[in-house]
Amino acid sequence: MLEIFQVPKTLADDLLEFSDRQDCYSLTEMEDLKTELSQYVGVYALYYRGANPLYACISRANSDRCCLPIYIGKAIASGRRTGRTQGRTSNLYNRLKENKKSIEKGDGLSVSEFEFKVVAMEVDLVSWGEGVMIRYFQPVWNQIIDGFGNHDPGRGRYQQKRSVWDLLHPGREWAQKLTNFDPLDYTAILDRVEALCLDSSQRVGCPT
Repeated sequence: MLEIFQVPKTLADDLLEFSDRQDCYSLTEMEDLKTELSQYVGVYALYYRGANPLYACISRANSDRCCLPIYIGKAIASGRRTGRTQGRTSNLYNRLKENKKSIEKGDGLSVSEFEFKVVAMEVDLVSWGEGVMIRYFQPVWNQIIDGFGNHDPGRGRYQQKRSVWDLLHPGREWAQKLTNFDPLDYTAILDRVEALCLDSSQRVGCPT
């Protein structure tokens, strides 16, 4: 039987500790950080602190500090072996800018309700780091309400299914072209969001 290499748990713990001590910024301040964010790849986390009733539990969890992400994503440039990147490629600024545009378009959301952290890292660690943080925090937009990080599939591919995120927060023009979607059970989603948020908040140590 093949032996499987396991990443030491201490390395994951080191990443989570490193993430915890990073500064948290309002998403409205993103442009002020453009120069620095554009230089790096890595993992980033979005935190919600607004009044949308669907995310009331998450807003409470972040009432004192950035504690429970609503979404975790990555910026990775293939072929590079350091945390620094150059040119018009995927970097932390570009990915956050895409996410900001989606929030601006999304019904029931406001950019002013979001904050973010970044964890700049070497490119070989980015996908691993994203997986570690998603498994630990269980963000709602990664686990239950899928589709926030989706892109326009392009002409000829609009027969694809519209995401739950785009059904809850309509506004992205390309998503409205996706005519295939399942009926939305808002109450069931709300119950799942509350249950996941409470479980994650208690485990991570956020206000409930």
